[in-house]
Amino acid sequence: MSKTITYVITYENGRWVSRCPTGEIEGVGVAGSLSQMERDLVDMHVWAWPEDTPGVEFVFDLPGHVAGVVTEYRREKELAEAHAKRAAELAVKAAKVLTSHWSEPDTARVMGLSKQRVHQLKVSA
Repeated sequence: MSKTITYVITYENGRWVSRCPTGEIEGVGVAGSLSQMERDLVDMHVWAWPEDTPGVEFVFDLPGHVAGVVTEYRREKELAEAHAKRAAELAVKAAKVLTSHWSEPDTARVMGLSKQRVHQLKVSA
């Protein structure tokens, strides 16, 4: 797969509609589900470019009342992922520091984890 073709996806009259703003694909695609839309576009790419089939990417152009909810969700998801990553880093640090003072079972009790999980954290890179 050499490149990706981006499609703008809208929801119109109860159907998902794809348009290629760059002009690499002319016309519109229509499907009842996004899964079907993606399958159809992938099949079309394989047919049009059998040797070097481009990937498919969706950019959604959603109505304001749902676009705001999606944007808020994505923002919160990114924050949650960042927090989860930081929590995982701190778990490793805490396990290493605490087990340098106390046993793994005692450290597990303090951290609210299993002894096995504390051991995994302690020996992780």
